Amino acid sequence: MAAEDRRLSLMGYDIYRFGGHELARPDASAMLHTFFGELLSRHKRLGA
Repeated sequence: MAAEDRRLSLMGYDIYRFGGHELARPDASAMLHTFFGELLSRHKRLGA
C-alpha cells in the first residue's frame, strides 16, 4: 500500500487513509461525516 500511495501522490492525488480500528469505533460514522464535510469545504474554497 505504501508504494501505491507514493505512486498516486506523484500523479497528483491526495491520499486519505482510514484504519480498520478507526472504522470499527462506535463514533466512526460521526468521524467520517466530519472528515468528509471538512474535505468538501476545503475543495469548495480551493475551487472558488
